[in-house]
Amino acid sequence: MDDQIKLSINGRKAAFENTYELTPDAKKKIDTLFEKIEALGLECKDSPDFEAKLAASPLNQEYINLFTELAQTCKSKLAPAPESVDAGPTASDVAKDLIQTQADLSVDGAVQHVRGRAYRAAYDKARDIPVVGDAIDVKNKIDFFSRFKK
Repeated sequence: MDDQIKLSINGRKAAFENTYELTPDAKKKIDTLFEKIEALGLECKDSPDFEAKLAASPLNQEYINLFTELAQTCKSKLAPAPESVDAGPTASDVAKDLIQTQADLSVDGAVQHVRGRAYRAAYDKARDIPVVGDAIDVKNKIDFFSRFKK
């Protein structure tokens, strides 16, 4: 499995461990979910591929649902707010925000990856057109030599 995919999976798993005091039942649910997520990770060639497939997978919703469930059934490791101050967001709200941010970043990374690959494929196809390929070569040479101007 790609190292970046491992980091992504470990980060998601650590979010549970850092947020909640996990019961044995909760740990079992987390392990079961992450076995499926790791299996998906093994099928992916790189991190953007993994993030895109996870975002589109029902596993993403299972992850969100489990985070929300644990917010209701497990004690939070987050420090409680002082009594004199408004309690602010609940652990469930924090979990939802964390998950949404992670999903947004995953989708953005996947879109950038796909956009880059599409640009490169179009550029490579353009080079196969005789006149266009020659023009690209001339432009590349001009760009290269312009770096040495003073």
